[in-house]
Amino acid sequence: MYDQLALEKKWQDFWAENKIYRYDPQSDKPVYSIDNPPRYASGSLHAGHAVHYTHIDFAARFKRMTGHNVIFPLCFDVNGIPIEERVERLHGVSPRDIGRQKFNELCAEFADKNIKEMTRQFRILGESMDDTYYYQTNAPNYRRLTQISFVKLFHDGLMYKGEFPINWCPRCQTALADAEVEYGNRMTKLNYIKFHLKENPEEHILIATTRPELLSTCQIVAVHPDDETKKHLVGKKLLTPVFNKEVEIIADDKVDPDFGTGVVMICTIGDKDDLEWVYRYKLPIEKGIDEVGNLTELAGKYQGMSTTDGRAAIISDMGTTSLLTKQEDLEQNVGRCWRCKTPLEFLVKEQWFLKTTPFKERVWEASNRMDWYPEFMKIRLREWIDSLEWDWVISRQRFFATPIPVWECEECGEVVVATEEQCYVDPTIDAPPVSACPKCSSTRLKGCEDVFDTWMDSSISPLFLARWQQEKEYPGAFEKLFPISLRPQAHDIIRTWAFYTILRSEVLIGKEPFREIMMDGFILSEDGTPMHTSLGNVIDPLKVLDEYGADALRYYAASCSLGMDNAFRFKDIKRGQRLLRKFWNIQMFISSALRKAEIDPSELASLNIDNFSQEESSAEGEDARTDEEVGELSTVDRWILSLYSGVVKRASANMNVFQFDKAMKDIEYFMWHEFADDYIEMVKQRMYSRKDRGAAFTLYTIGYGLTKLLATFLPHITEEIFQTLYRDYEGGETIHFKDFPKPLLVDAEAEKVGSLVKNIVSSVRNWKSDSGIPLNSEMRMIELIGAKSVEGEKGTIMDALAVQELVFPDFTDLHEEVVGVKPMHAKIGPTFRNHAKEVIEFLKNGDPVDIARKLESDGKVVVPFADGEEGEFTSEFIEIEKALVAHGREVETLKIGEMVAIIQK
Repeated sequence: MYDQLALEKKWQDFWAENKIYRYDPQSDKPVYSIDNPPRYASGSLHAGHAVHYTHIDFAARFKRMTGHNVIFPLCFDVNGIPIEERVERLHGVSPRDIGRQKFNELCAEFADKNIKEMTRQFRILGESMDDTYYYQTNAPNYRRLTQISFVKLFHDGLMYKGEFPINWCPRCQTALADAEVEYGNRMTKLNYIKFHLKENPEEHILIATTRPELLSTCQIVAVHPDDETKKHLVGKKLLTPVFNKEVEIIADDKVDPDFGTGVVMICTIGDKDDLEWVYRYKLPIEKGIDEVGNLTELAGKYQGMSTTDGRAAIISDMGTTSLLTKQEDLEQNVGRCWRCKTPLEFLVKEQWFLKTTPFKERVWEASNRMDWYPEFMKIRLREWIDSLEWDWVISRQRFFATPIPVWECEECGEVVVATEEQCYVDPTIDAPPVSACPKCSSTRLKGCEDVFDTWMDSSISPLFLARWQQEKEYPGAFEKLFPISLRPQAHDIIRTWAFYTILRSEVLIGKEPFREIMMDGFILSEDGTPMHTSLGNVIDPLKVLDEYGADALRYYAASCSLGMDNAFRFKDIKRGQRLLRKFWNIQMFISSALRKAEIDPSELASLNIDNFSQEESSAEGEDARTDEEVGELSTVDRWILSLYSGVVKRASANMNVFQFDKAMKDIEYFMWHEFADDYIEMVKQRMYSRKDRGAAFTLYTIGYGLTKLLATFLPHITEEIFQTLYRDYEGGETIHFKDFPKPLLVDAEAEKVGSLVKNIVSSVRNWKSDSGIPLNSEMRMIELIGAKSVEGEKGTIMDALAVQELVFPDFTDLHEEVVGVKPMHAKIGPTFRNHAKEVIEFLKNGDPVDIARKLESDGKVVVPFADGEEGEFTSEFIEIEKALVAHGREVETLKIGEMVAIIQK
């Protein structure tokens, strides 16, 4: 009995218990390695995860079936702010209150619980990840590589510590790289405020600003040099409102004369424009906002207020003193923290940096040595590279992440870096590699409390996967495994994961990290809008799995085009269910048909196309089978085998370039329509009445081939079909290590003839259905005119249509005859009144041919009435019924392309 959910559980247990998907380091097969995105251990599965990881699974399964030794690791990202945030909320604690070590323990416990559940989720999705190639990014053996890479790059002069303005999240209290900044719109106020001239306090100019809370750090004021209305102001001094700080007016062509009043105040530091002016004019950097987002002592009485409260207080005070003249609504594009969405500030902080800008073009050159799928996604990397102006700030003021392996001398500031042999090391706990400062001999060496940016860990995933710096445990592995074969990822992290990974590989190894990169899009709600919990449009894939099963969900995933955002469609889930049922029924029919025909599948499994002939057996030699033993392949058999071979060829080509949707669509159409609806319906009677071995071979071959074609997409039902129907004859432990099908033959002539036969059969069957005639009811004879090319398939057509006689004449005696007349009661009644019944009786008993002939010759027919009177009627009182007749019998005709079918009822 077919029970999709039950069979899924059965095979998931089987695969897990037998470690079916493990990588074999001793195998001679070519390695195909997948830099599987380590899933973040902070939450549950969502629809995007389900589709993205299923796409990766498609690639892994396909490569196994094409003879590769696949590395598809089970892995998790277990670092960073998202986990910290959830632990803080869950336990109501702050790491600064309970201490670094205790907080990190809570984070690790939280992540481990999630990992257990997420592993289960991957399993019920049918993802073929290898848990023997497991890693998580907070493990010492993984963090060790992050630290070693830092040590190497430090000694190469590429890591440095410096004090520069950086993106700062007041909520997370940490630095962020440019790639971690998300931009979004918000409504704010544009405030028009008075700046009085120092020389003449009675005069003022208006400046429009969104950030009056930064007035205390205003350094200069700028106008555009070509603004004729303001040229006279250049060189003059102004006093800032509220704080009475003296600032000079300069001319700068970066000023937009059409924004606000065309006058800009330049503060330290409101945005990137301010930052650019700071460096251009070597302005002093004053700290007006602190690490938690509050105003500093520079703000005077506003000190300690948040930026929001401070802005409101300053605006209120300026309003009461007439310094604020008006306010306007303004939509503003603001940089936010990629995790907590808090608006960012620019702060000058001492941080660790990796030199990035000198390697921008090397990253681009490396990307050009990789194949991108889809190709157009590469432009996003180019745009990001072109926008980069700063080095990568790699340090974070957080806790649950890989420690930066350095100690600093509290006397002279000298940096002591860990040795490679020391790694993995925690400088907040472990001793430095030296007992005293190498510069001043002080013994006061303090371990660095900063940790690495999460992308510092994530961007070495291909190096870890290829066993870099693990020669002792895996001798010779790195040379064999690097570069990694495939990097699959979402397009939104091209500027982070893709860019940083290529950068790290270039500066450490001097080589691109992977050969192919596959970009996925987002999964949207059913109406095509982004999913948000607040909108109530989030699709929970776990509920979909519980109701419909993994294979149906995977069918939907196969419909999603690579690199594109796709709406979640329940209609595709349900269509997937119908496809599963159709596939099951096809396989059950094949098995039943072989049993009824008493044909042993083991004999069919040992045959191939060359064992058959179209007309006469060509087998020779002692072991040759006779034609009677082997059978013949009809043209229709060759037609469907040729179509099948085309599907196999196209599916293989599409899978190799990750066009899963095209492959699935092609396979589905062939299976549902050409194989099931057309071929099977045509050969049923051949199997049952003649026990045709050619048809049996074709059914078995394509049935097994479809099982392999669909195994990538629908692993559970294909495993069930294989184990139940094919394993005894084909051998092997699982369908998922069988060879992907190969084309069997190309026969253009058979495709042409087979297509004609299909059209004949389907047209006549449709005519039967439309006429209310049972499809299995017999017909006397069909004449096919213009169909000489299909004469060799006479038996197939007769069987399929249950026709007693089938002929292929060049022409036939086909003509139209009158077979009846139909009285028009609505006209006869009013005209003939009392004689109407006699007219109708006359038409009923009369010879319709004679009546039609008289109407044609005389234009009327005379009717004698019982009372001795006469009447006459014309053609408007009757409807002449005609029919096609051949050989003295009434027939139907069907136009089938260039052919005509004459059907005797």
